[in-house]
Amino acid sequence: MEKDTVFQADFQQGVPDEVSVLRKQLAISLKFHHSNTLEKIPIDVAVQVMAEVWDACNGKNQRTR
Repeated sequence: MEKDTVFQADFQQGVPDEVSVLRKQLAISLKFHHSNTLEKIPIDVAVQVMAEVWDACNGKNQRTR
């Protein structure tokens, strides 16, 4: 069985509903508003940029690895 994508799965098991909804909103925003940019950069660059933006919004010390 194939793994559901964020667009197919309504909610992930064990993830609070609000987080699932926000995750889906973020994925939709990235897909439909930033797909041209994401097609042009490597995945590691995209993930690094998203981590930097998250840090700017939440503070660097809150991120866990």
